[in-house]
Amino acid sequence: MTEDRVQPCAHRRALLAGLGGLSAATLLAACGGKGATAQAPAPEPAQSSGPAAGPSAGPSAAAGGSVADTGQVPVGGGIVQNGLLIVQPVSGTFKLFDAACPHKGVLVTAPQNGVAVCPAHASKFNIADGSKIDGPTPSGLKEIKSKVDGTKIMRLE
Repeated sequence: MTEDRVQPCAHRRALLAGLGGLSAATLLAACGGKGATAQAPAPEPAQSSGPAAGPSAGPSAAAGGSVADTGQVPVGGGIVQNGLLIVQPVSGTFKLFDAACPHKGVLVTAPQNGVAVCPAHASKFNIADGSKIDGPTPSGLKEIKSKVDGTKIMRLE
C-alpha cells in the first residue's frame, strides 16, 4: 500500500516563507512615512453632474488651456474632471479648485447643493470659496486662478 505523504518540513518551509513575506509587507507599509500612501486607491468619483455627465476625456487641465465649457457646469454645483473641481456657485460665476482633498488626496465628488464631499472620510467643502465645512481635513480646497473666455472656462495657473 502506497501512501501519498508530504514531508512535514515542506509544510514548515511554506509556512515560514509566507510569514516572511507578510512581515516584509507589514514593515514596508509601516515605513511609508507621511508622503507615502499605503492604502488601497479610492474608487473613482463621479466625473460630473447634470446633463453633461460622462467620462472625463475632455479638455486639458494644463495652465492656459480650456478645462470645461460653461454649459457643462450646473448652477449651484459643478463637475470633477482632470483633477479639477469646476464649480458655478451662483449663475455666471465659475471657479476652479484642486479636487484633491487636503486630508488624504482623494478626489472630492461633484458637488450638490453647494457642497463637495470627499468620499474617503466625509470632509465637506463650500463650493463658493472652497472652505472646509466639516470633517478631518486640515484646510479647505486650493483655488486655482481661472477666467471665462466666451463659453470656455480657462485655467490661468
